[in-house]
Amino acid sequence: MGRTPRDEAAAGLAARVVDAEPPGGRALVLEDARPDVAAALARDTGGVATWSRFVGEADWPPLDDAYAWVGIRLPKSRRELEMLLAIAAAALEVDGRLIVYGANDEGVRSVARRLGPEFGSVETLATGGHCRVVGARRSGQRATRGGRREDWRATSQVDLGSGPREWVSYPGVFAHGRLDEGTALLLAHLPAVPPDARVLDYGAGSGFLAAGLLGVEPTAQVTALEPDRLAAAAAAENVPEATVRTGRGWTALAGCGPWRVVVSNPPYHHGTSETMREIEAFLSGASAHLERGGVLRCVVQRRFPFRKIAEPAGLRSVCTVADGGPYRVWEAVA
Repeated sequence: MGRTPRDEAAAGLAARVVDAEPPGGRALVLEDARPDVAAALARDTGGVATWSRFVGEADWPPLDDAYAWVGIRLPKSRRELEMLLAIAAAALEVDGRLIVYGANDEGVRSVARRLGPEFGSVETLATGGHCRVVGARRSGQRATRGGRREDWRATSQVDLGSGPREWVSYPGVFAHGRLDEGTALLLAHLPAVPPDARVLDYGAGSGFLAAGLLGVEPTAQVTALEPDRLAAAAAAENVPEATVRTGRGWTALAGCGPWRVVVSNPPYHHGTSETMREIEAFLSGASAHLERGGVLRCVVQRRFPFRKIAEPAGLRSVCTVADGGPYRVWEAVA
């Protein structure tokens, strides 16, 4: 997914802070898909590790040894920020440098209030381009609590139509343990699934639709595709009968399919910015990955021009299956 002007401005500001204050030891960059900060660190230290839940193969940062410096690209949710700060507290050596960078309208000004007793010497290191870099120092001994993925495993009760069940989630995962309105509408209008059919939940999140598909047909061969590695980890726990794959877009499914049924509640946002590009890419590639006569059914906001994109992409029999509040469930056939 493309980066936004906020990402560019925030990363550029953080890179300038690095150039002005070299780490002098191993460094770790969390949740920044841009190369600016890591590149600046590579000029000043021999050891730079990066981790993003959307990039690479690891579902958790490398915390095998202490770091002199940790940088965090400000995430969207407060709970996710708490998780990343706990990772930083576990990763940093005593007096190690923490920086958190992001846009003012993303809430970066409030970061200082979110820092716990593990951090001291809090200050604003740089401002510019409506962005800010907040710095702090690790105080006391390295933390261990909150530094493991399982420390952030949360459970809730959800009802997918057959009664309450336990559901696993992690901070920053879409809907985070609750059934959102759009997914609930699609769950109530899932297509018929033939026995043993290959079925795909595209952009699966924590696995609600994958679980619903298996409720429709327990013999279905369900694959759940999800770019967020923490969401994928939750889906693997919630729907152990499904095959969970991590990655973004149809290219992540090379060698899989074709699919008899594809369902999706596709994403609309990157950070705080709305984008339709992923939905458009999903629809544009769907006909090439469905069996002939295969069914695609997805839920999108009512204002999204589904038919205008689906029909030129080679999908047929495009129709509305359900309307509910701001959402509409559409169906198309390959």
